[in-house]
Amino acid sequence: MILKFEKEKEIIRTLLQRLGATDEEASATAEVLTEGDLRGVHSHGILRLPYILRALKRGTILTGVEVRVVRETPVTALIDGGHGLGHYVAIRAMRVAIDKAKRMGVGVVGVFNSNHFGIAGYYAELAMREGLVGVVTTTTDPLVHPWGGCEPLLGTNALAVGLPTDPPVLLDMAMSVAARGKLVEAVRKGEMVPEGWAVDREGRPTADPRKGLEGALSPFGGAKGYGLAFVLEVLAGPMVNASAGREVKGTLEPKDGFCTKGDLMAVIDPEAFVSREEFLARARKFIEEVKSSRPAAGFKEIMIPGEPEFRARERHLREGIPIADEVWREVREMAEELGVKLET
Repeated sequence: MILKFEKEKEIIRTLLQRLGATDEEASATAEVLTEGDLRGVHSHGILRLPYILRALKRGTILTGVEVRVVRETPVTALIDGGHGLGHYVAIRAMRVAIDKAKRMGVGVVGVFNSNHFGIAGYYAELAMREGLVGVVTTTTDPLVHPWGGCEPLLGTNALAVGLPTDPPVLLDMAMSVAARGKLVEAVRKGEMVPEGWAVDREGRPTADPRKGLEGALSPFGGAKGYGLAFVLEVLAGPMVNASAGREVKGTLEPKDGFCTKGDLMAVIDPEAFVSREEFLARARKFIEEVKSSRPAAGFKEIMIPGEPEFRARERHLREGIPIADEVWREVREMAEELGVKLET
């Protein structure tokens, strides 16, 4: 199935509203999920919609929530998301961080009582659009084994950094070699995955996505990736009144009770340090230096963080977004249950 950008958003928004989501909640969720598919991050796109719809039916994700600031200083805020749709809560939180950064030069916001929020880069980009630096991280269910271990104890704990440069730079990465959603997608397609993405129950590297899902995802970069995942777990967990390790649940699909993960968002105004012109000129010089450097054997060009996703976005805006048959089938089944005819 090939969907146009606006059509995918309309489908997601309609199905969410059928289960009580407000227009603002539904629109925010539809925007971020569709952006995931646009950028080729299908593990965080419409694939997740059935999970969300089932959680709404169970009552483990709530609609019409009040997103409250429960603790605040001039440069920080702690937000209770009310167990609402994670995409909507995260957008609200990032806007608070942006407002503080515009006034004080920096804004840092923690979030608890929320849900999976899709691609972290979307929120970092919200700050970029305002000429600000955005840094975003979040925790997930324990999916990644510690370095030297075989049990899933850490989240994939995405880290996104958006730089308002010309061209823009947007780093968006998980702390695992690959996202769990990519293994789920491989299972749906009946494909194997590269060895090194995950280990089986005994800690042995496996190319079988089913065994990888039964075991644990591997931290990217070995011991260094594990170390980064560990500190992000604390920063976006205990520091923001959220859980860590085995106590984090609900980011895959909130089945038994509410989601317990946390988010941390930081926004920095470059003009707190140098003039905007100086920042842009020096950053552009560095970007051009990297882009014009000599590619290694087997590479045609050197790209900067975010460039592959931006190119995928442009292509999908032109040609439409490809939706896997298995995903589309599940979305259609959920739509039929809710009395929505997708053809219309």
